[in-house]
Amino acid sequence: MNILYYGKNRYFIDELIELGNRVFTVGEHTRCDYVLHGAMSANSIVAHCSSLGFYPDVFFYADDSTLPHLYKIEELAMPTIFFSMDTYCHFWHSDFSQAFDYCLYAQKEVSNQFSEKSELFPLFSKHNIQIESKEEWLQKRDIPVAFVGTIGHRNNSDRDTFFRLFRAFHPIIIVHGDYVPVYQRAKIVLNQTAVGEINFRTFEAMALGSCCLSDHVPTDKNAVSEFFKFGVNSLPTFPKNDVSKAVDFCIHYLSKEQEELLYEIAKAGNEYVLKNHTAMVRALRVNELFSQFLKDEIWKKRFEELAERKMKIKRAFYELSVHNDVLPILQEIYQDICHKI
Repeated sequence: MNILYYGKNRYFIDELIELGNRVFTVGEHTRCDYVLHGAMSANSIVAHCSSLGFYPDVFFYADDSTLPHLYKIEELAMPTIFFSMDTYCHFWHSDFSQAFDYCLYAQKEVSNQFSEKSELFPLFSKHNIQIESKEEWLQKRDIPVAFVGTIGHRNNSDRDTFFRLFRAFHPIIIVHGDYVPVYQRAKIVLNQTAVGEINFRTFEAMALGSCCLSDHVPTDKNAVSEFFKFGVNSLPTFPKNDVSKAVDFCIHYLSKEQEELLYEIAKAGNEYVLKNHTAMVRALRVNELFSQFLKDEIWKKRFEELAERKMKIKRAFYELSVHNDVLPILQEIYQDICHKI
């Protein structure tokens, strides 16, 4: 297949290519095949690809936590899929998803925001290693507790306070950037989430042989316990922002008495993620969906519903055009898009 891919993050592009597909990337990053510098219609992008000799069979929109730059996606005469990752901080995703034939959402908590033509599509790990023997694992794991990520992100205002307090009671390595070498040396990766979501860090830590110690939000909608077996392939979760509980767990599992158990949990978690939650596993599902959608000519059903869908899509752009967090210049662009839909 020829896959037209929107998004600055590569996610599982390499894996889709490995499966025999050709991928043309579009986005706001210089590494994309076509770099966007403003809003464009989806058909204009397709026309540009065609002028270069790339004729898309399908379109994949990968959420990269930016505001939308493409419109009239609903008019594409090809199967389209929307991967909604950071839905919790993007109020417009639900209506915007009406532009697509199918939606993949990363968090179970937001399932009610999407139509029945959707499915849970959890995050995953792109870098994986098979865990060593206990002796090798203990020898290489010279970082007891680590965190790799952004401190002070606007979508997670609690993070800075949480880690300052944790560091006051327990040693921890905190860095920003490449997580791979750190996770390969850490026994425990401490995970602090924005809203209790199952984030990339969870799978990345386990895929690289660490135990992940994560917080949770006490809600029936949270799917953490459906993915992981606490004390078997995952450490127990601690209440969100409960520093004392996080410290207690680290002290307990890092003790000499729990050395064997900590390794067994890391090993079980590693095997579980490598089997179920890698970029290749996700790419195989995307490949399967697109193959079926091409066979079924699924976009023809979308065209039958186009008038109703356009009303919801237009509402998404209108809400962006009046939202206080959207820059005035972007509000004007979204107002213009509303008139074009």
